[in-house]
Amino acid sequence: MARILIVDDEESIRDLIKEVLSADGHEFHLAANGKQAFEILRSKEIELAIVDRNMPGISGIEVVQVMRHNAKTAKIKVLMCTGASVTKEIDEAFTAGADDYILKPLNFAQLAVKVAKALASPPRA
Repeated sequence: MARILIVDDEESIRDLIKEVLSADGHEFHLAANGKQAFEILRSKEIELAIVDRNMPGISGIEVVQVMRHNAKTAKIKVLMCTGASVTKEIDEAFTAGADDYILKPLNFAQLAVKVAKALASPPRA
């Protein structure tokens, strides 16, 4: 069981991700924006964050960049969720510090595999 943060401005996406991954017994924390994500990251021990790239206000890229520059959150695994299959935008996610990405519309089997892979991989250096 892992503690997973899901950050997406669309409630239906947050709920779908939670539903798909709930069979594995994970604990979920949901945030509708970057500000809520930072509040959760300050108060909870999170092992994996699934972060939407394009959100109003604080973007997913900015969330990941801040996470990587904070000692408490720097080692959290991050999957960037994006509707953009443009190589430049995927590269930006990796440059910001994402460990992997998943494309929207979500492929639930692929999401489950990527989450399992991220959780099983060694801690970030």
